[in-house]
Amino acid sequence: VRGRKNRKFTITHEGRLALSAIAGMQGPTAVDTEIQKAAKVLLKHKNFTRLLPAQEKFLKEVGDVDGNLVIQMPPGSGKTFLAMIVILIRLQRGVKCLYLTPYTSLNTQVIDEYRELFENLGYSVVRHDGSHKATDFELQNAGLVVSVLESSLSAVLQDTPWTDNIGLAVIDELTELDSAMVRKEPQSLGTDRSTKLDCLITQLKDRTQLLTLSSRFGKTGEIADWLDAKIFRPSVRLTPDEFIVCEGDDGFVIESSDGTQLGISRKRDPLDAVLEHMEDYKDSAVLIVVGTRDAAEGIAEYMAQMHPRPIPEHTISMILGPERDLPVTSRLKETLIHGVAFHHAGLNVEVRERLERSIKNGTIKTVVSTTGITSGISFPFDCVIIAFGTGMYFLVSRSRYLQIAGRIGEYYLSKHGGQVYLVYDGPTMQFRDIETLKETLLHRPIDPLRPGELHPALISSLMMREAVNGKPFTKEASLSGFLKFAEATFRGHVNEGYAKSMTNIFLKLFDWLVGQGVFEAKNGKFKISKEAKAAVTSGLNILEFIAVRDTLKDMRPDTEQSKFVEMLLTFGLPQGIRPRALIPTEIELRLAELDPPDERYIRFKQRRDEFKKLVLHGWLDEMSVEETIARTEAAARDASEGKQPIGSDIGEGDLEALVRISSNISWSISEFLRATKRKKLARRFETLSYQLKYGVRKDLAGSDIFALRLLLEDGPGRYLSREEIRTLFDREYKSINDIVKKDIDARKPGFARDRFAKNCGLHVDLAKMVYKSAMEHIKAQFDDEDY
Repeated sequence: VRGRKNRKFTITHEGRLALSAIAGMQGPTAVDTEIQKAAKVLLKHKNFTRLLPAQEKFLKEVGDVDGNLVIQMPPGSGKTFLAMIVILIRLQRGVKCLYLTPYTSLNTQVIDEYRELFENLGYSVVRHDGSHKATDFELQNAGLVVSVLESSLSAVLQDTPWTDNIGLAVIDELTELDSAMVRKEPQSLGTDRSTKLDCLITQLKDRTQLLTLSSRFGKTGEIADWLDAKIFRPSVRLTPDEFIVCEGDDGFVIESSDGTQLGISRKRDPLDAVLEHMEDYKDSAVLIVVGTRDAAEGIAEYMAQMHPRPIPEHTISMILGPERDLPVTSRLKETLIHGVAFHHAGLNVEVRERLERSIKNGTIKTVVSTTGITSGISFPFDCVIIAFGTGMYFLVSRSRYLQIAGRIGEYYLSKHGGQVYLVYDGPTMQFRDIETLKETLLHRPIDPLRPGELHPALISSLMMREAVNGKPFTKEASLSGFLKFAEATFRGHVNEGYAKSMTNIFLKLFDWLVGQGVFEAKNGKFKISKEAKAAVTSGLNILEFIAVRDTLKDMRPDTEQSKFVEMLLTFGLPQGIRPRALIPTEIELRLAELDPPDERYIRFKQRRDEFKKLVLHGWLDEMSVEETIARTEAAARDASEGKQPIGSDIGEGDLEALVRISSNISWSISEFLRATKRKKLARRFETLSYQLKYGVRKDLAGSDIFALRLLLEDGPGRYLSREEIRTLFDREYKSINDIVKKDIDARKPGFARDRFAKNCGLHVDLAKMVYKSAMEHIKAQFDDEDY
């Protein structure tokens, strides 16, 4: 609405388009359905000027979504918008909702686009993943929880109270239910995410309404039968132009997937050949997908040199932020100043999130990324280039290819069109020749979803979930319950003999747990031991707990810190962080009928463990991120005669993940020790958890100054850095209380805040801000106590 004269208003062009979109949702009687009312709220919030065809079809044809629903629509066609309509209706009815995604980047998108709306409407939205871990109180009181798979599965397996009353669960990217594992190997045992998703959905489907979102996959009816769900799959579908690029006798051959177009480029590099074929690179946004971090950074450097783009200086500063001097971020800066970005998990989490927002709003138009960016988020790309080579094991089926090609997004595709180029540079493990690639990714019917089988660690977690209630049980009843669950999984639904095939693994694992004292026999029945129950309720996997139990018994509060670090690295999650080297527990290998790793792999793992020890010890000794990474990579080169071993480099994102996971494990161990009355050792692990969380020595870990948030007039505020807190601590300001009270002295002239500013070692302006924030913090605590 623009302009005002004689109490009349003029409707803008955008306003008329929005009214037209709303009018298009109404039937001939113009009576709004509940879905249409919710859609209007979202349309207004999103400032959409029109609905996509599939969205219009949904609103006109789908009534109240009162049962399970499978939505199959192309990437970027507005699936999330439809899911949010259903979520809004459920929130209005007082129903708790869970939005489940496979990756933190998708969580970021959902939070960015919808949190403000829902909170303005009075509904609490909580994010729960490795980068943003919510408290039990926040999760319990949230109307909508946006979570990654692993965080939700862990909560469900532990029967965490916030999972009890989930009324609606949205499963984004259901194609993650398809296993990417080509063969079973020791180093990949327990890492198949399809199995975890299968397990989680099975846990939820009998007590929660489910709405799944995905692009197409084969035999959709199997999923619909399993979930007793209806299918919404509109026939409206737009596809980009597809081209195969390979080297020929006279140059690079570029052929359309349907064989109707053929061109030859005499450029020396396949990327240059593709850009020449595009013709309008300067006006186009391009995503180049590669298999490794090195390739992403190397190609980004090449594109920055050969095909730079203009970019505003403020955009560069915003993306880099305070992390600009971190190792990977500083390398990003070198390409970003030329308008080109690379994207991979080695980047700092905050930098990645800011970069993704800039890509989404069209500020960054050339991106080179590993496959992590290709799950779920739609960007305004005109062209996707997939460079086949090392590390592209992810891309083994047509459904996976469509997931990557779909990053253009149907909304953008409908307005601008798009191209996908598959650059084949020679035989790979997946594709021995160009014809195999064409047949697998372009012409073969879309494969059905096929999850992996339950692995020993997950089976043990399912067994513990039933056992921790404390009631006696028989072996036969436990087996029957497990087989019933296995049969209820999607793998069990499509594989008739699956549940029965798991019997032997279950019985062997049960007997082993009895032998380890986890289950205690009495009067023909079994009961979980107190020690095992304490471990499980503290968040420890029972198989990993047994593996470290004897080591833990020998530890004392004054045991040297290196022994604590060594023990943490025996857990699977830290082993899986880059530089990755995973060896499952002995019982897992035995049950999976896998041979133990050979001596060569064991030595390889030992070297990588040494690198991780350097990272953790440097972090615990308050070394900077830059120093820690530099020292670790130097050690890796020294161990390999001056060369950086492939996969041994570590970025700030990897360091953050390693210390976060290690901190969480330390906390779980402290909870177990507290429950088993080893209070002094429990306190030591709790302190270690804080040390790892903040990157500080033991003396500083217990300070509450880490919880002090500075109140800034021109921004959201920030926490003090560990260097700033160390400065305060070394000058005897060891707590928030010390900051406020230490310089109070009625005998001295002036104010306590001025004496603090003079004595604390910080810059005067910062010191006064710290003092003011500390006063407000203590005042808030008094107010809470009065309340």
